[in-house]
Amino acid sequence: MKYYLFLLIAVLCSTDLYAQATFERAETDAGVFGLSITNFGTLGKPDVRNNPEGGSSMRYPNSTGTEHLFEAGIWIGALYNNSQLRVSTASVTTSGGYARGAAGFEFTADAPITRRSTNPNDEFYSPFSVGEQDIIAEFTDRRRDINGTPINDHNNPLYADVRLESYNWSFPFTENFTILRYDITNNSDQYAAGATWDSVFIGMYADLVVRNVNTATETGGEFFNKNGLGYLDSLYTAYVFDAGSPDNPSINTYGAMSIIGAEYRGEYFHPSNTERLQSKGYNAPFVDPSYWLFSSGTGPYVRPNSDLQRYERMATKFPLDSLNGSETIREQLREDGQTGAGNYISMLSIGPIPSVAPGETISIYFAFSAALKPEQYQGPTGKKVDTEESREELLQTINSINRVYRGEDRNNNGVLDPGEDTNGDGVLTRYLFPTPPDSPKMRVELNAGKVTLYWDKTAERSIDRVSGEMDFEGYRIYRSEIGEDLNPNTRMIREFDTDSNQIGYNTGFDAILLSQPKIFADEDTTTYYYAYELNDMLSGWQYELSVTAFDRGSEVFEVSTLESSPNVNAVRVFPGTPANENFGSDEEQYQVGVYPNPYRVNAAWDGTLESERKLYFYNLPARSEVRIYSVAGEIIAEFTHDSDTYNGDIGWFSSFSDDPRVMPGGEHAWDLQSKANQILSTGLYLYTVKDLSSGEIQTGKIVIIK
Repeated sequence: MKYYLFLLIAVLCSTDLYAQATFERAETDAGVFGLSITNFGTLGKPDVRNNPEGGSSMRYPNSTGTEHLFEAGIWIGALYNNSQLRVSTASVTTSGGYARGAAGFEFTADAPITRRSTNPNDEFYSPFSVGEQDIIAEFTDRRRDINGTPINDHNNPLYADVRLESYNWSFPFTENFTILRYDITNNSDQYAAGATWDSVFIGMYADLVVRNVNTATETGGEFFNKNGLGYLDSLYTAYVFDAGSPDNPSINTYGAMSIIGAEYRGEYFHPSNTERLQSKGYNAPFVDPSYWLFSSGTGPYVRPNSDLQRYERMATKFPLDSLNGSETIREQLREDGQTGAGNYISMLSIGPIPSVAPGETISIYFAFSAALKPEQYQGPTGKKVDTEESREELLQTINSINRVYRGEDRNNNGVLDPGEDTNGDGVLTRYLFPTPPDSPKMRVELNAGKVTLYWDKTAERSIDRVSGEMDFEGYRIYRSEIGEDLNPNTRMIREFDTDSNQIGYNTGFDAILLSQPKIFADEDTTTYYYAYELNDMLSGWQYELSVTAFDRGSEVFEVSTLESSPNVNAVRVFPGTPANENFGSDEEQYQVGVYPNPYRVNAAWDGTLESERKLYFYNLPARSEVRIYSVAGEIIAEFTHDSDTYNGDIGWFSSFSDDPRVMPGGEHAWDLQSKANQILSTGLYLYTVKDLSSGEIQTGKIVIIK
């Protein structure tokens, strides 16, 4: 009996007690930035080019198809047991992205992905949450196989267990980035003899690429080789932009990854903190980028393939400003995409961390972000531009990332100095920043030529995280202009604020306050206190609308008024006729019709593809059947309209709109294609509309001109 008990204990001690979890993916979506995160240590979604509807890779704005990443993943390199250089990689250069058992994908999941939120109304609310949306993944390099499938060339693990936490917020100055915290533990004592890691470097491998997956027509290498790349030395940020694609329309943006720093044995480990680190006996760390060509390359652009080469890439300064031919490497990286030669891989690393003992944990902070080029650099001529002026919004974003991370640590030394303890708890608190009021809960009601916005008083009860005060000041209403479909540029059209101080216009709220609070009869249980009408809206066109709330600012952090993000409650609306409750009436105002009629190809709101055309039926009953006929009586197309569920079901909405959207109950868009998806030719067509409740029918004609 003792023998069998001893044998059982030996088996348990030699077995991985943590069950391997299956592959999972989650996306950040607290703001307008969507980064895909997996519990196998990879970032991004490699198939997004061919499957844009399957989710974001690194999308910004996330209501568009503009992606900024193929795939990324952390690298950990160290001298193991003072005898062997080992590098464990979450992702490497390969055309297909992550594949089970493929060489270079050396991390496997330890747990399913979990979520947290600071929002008490969120299903994942947790008092331990850092951001409005936290995504947590746990993975390890210790396994040599994935449920029986060997991981190729993964013979020398570091026995690193990693916990990744992604922090996301929806405020205007936080909505376009995510902060990634990697807690890396040397667990070699649990799964092997135990060994110290010396001269540790941590890197982020990233195949950054900026293309609009909705409008790009190029495939293969042509899709990936239009990149311009750069490095912001003082901000420790590698960035990329679309320097030469033919995509049109497209949105000119930057995608970026940054190293914020590390926490090592109680110290903030970063080049900006060199003086303090040297006073503690540590050598100054350095942060450096590295680049190589996807197609292996030559000279400085040779792809690293072995552990030794990968370690050298992280541990050796890259010659950005040295000549390579007639120009510097920095200039080549910026310009090669203009000629279809910009298919580069980016690496950003920090080190050396002196040593990590068995059982010890270090924390590394990265950030991924994206930003628009200013308006003057939009359009085809602005693609190749990369100047201090074109990077203005990117710089603001990187500075916001660092301010958010620092929290109370204003001088960025990792220590709570006198005068920095804003919340008075005696410890250094990161991610502590003044917050705008909560976004109002908003509802939209539509009619022909008219939109009414309703919202509640949620914002007025908001408490600032820093001051602890209810410092609500007022509301702002935003609207886009017609034709701004791909990337709506909402503009403030009205502002209302309290009339008892020197902030704002002191308009008061009488003009928008309802005489009686309104509760709608459907499942919406919100009580609405305010309403604002927008008139002279064009039926059938798309607008983006939102209501924000702003506060009185923060003297402690020396910031002026803070405003909730217009993107949080933004909704796409299509003004038009409500569901027709008088379908049997002879009055003209209740007759079914279509517009534009006659329809001419390339109507103002159409896209460039046949599948991106639309024509509207209006004054439809709530539940109705629509049929389109040839003059010979053949049924060309038919569909059923249900005002409760209809949300746009043709290609135009997939390409140029986004959820949430509100459609008028009495209108339905048709793409002018037959039920066999054939394109209709010039001619006269007939239609019938049947009210499915009463059985009554109306008829009409459509003229199509091509």
